[in-house]
Amino acid sequence: LRRTALGVIRLLVERKLALSVHELINESFSVFPNGMLANTQADLQLFIWERLRSYLRETGYSANEVDAVLSKNPAKIDQIPLWLAAVRAFASLPEAASLAAANKRVANILKQAEAKGEVFAKTQREDLKEPAEQKLFDALQDASADATLLFKEGDFTGYLKTFAILKEPIDAFFDSVMVMAEDSSVRQNRLGLLADLRSEMNRIADISKLAA
Repeated sequence: LRRTALGVIRLLVERKLALSVHELINESFSVFPNGMLANTQADLQLFIWERLRSYLRETGYSANEVDAVLSKNPAKIDQIPLWLAAVRAFASLPEAASLAAANKRVANILKQAEAKGEVFAKTQREDLKEPAEQKLFDALQDASADATLLFKEGDFTGYLKTFAILKEPIDAFFDSVMVMAEDSSVRQNRLGLLADLRSEMNRIADISKLAA
């Protein structure tokens, strides 16, 4: 079973076949009588995913790099080597450690806020009052515009590297802005800004997984 799963993985990745693992599994199950295999599609996908994790580690990528990409649960795995190469290139930047740590901090803040039932507003610049949050908003808008174009062109390394300019505004934001302010509208806008930041930076990998 492991050998067969690895064969599927290598075919998809090394032949660059843009096919969904989930759809392939469902298609393979469809040839059996209904109920014969019970509801084991999820088990099979998990089994293949663990083989994929081992395969990627054996190609030389670290556990953190692999976790960063696979945590996004990509439907198609043919581009994963490109995403991993982009993650490694990003990790080599001098700003990477700080951005990964900030990303982890953002993830924790959003998770705790969500658990409390907080609402994340769709942030507009005019809703932000503090200079540090305005500067972060502006820097994120600029970086996202450039990064989106690179992402569409398939330049995933360029996409991730674009966000290096956010180091200083993110540091300044956390130094001077209290996210969980007492005023609910202020709090919601700041949470919305952080949610946008995490969404834009983490299209191909969860950068927080790179944090030490």
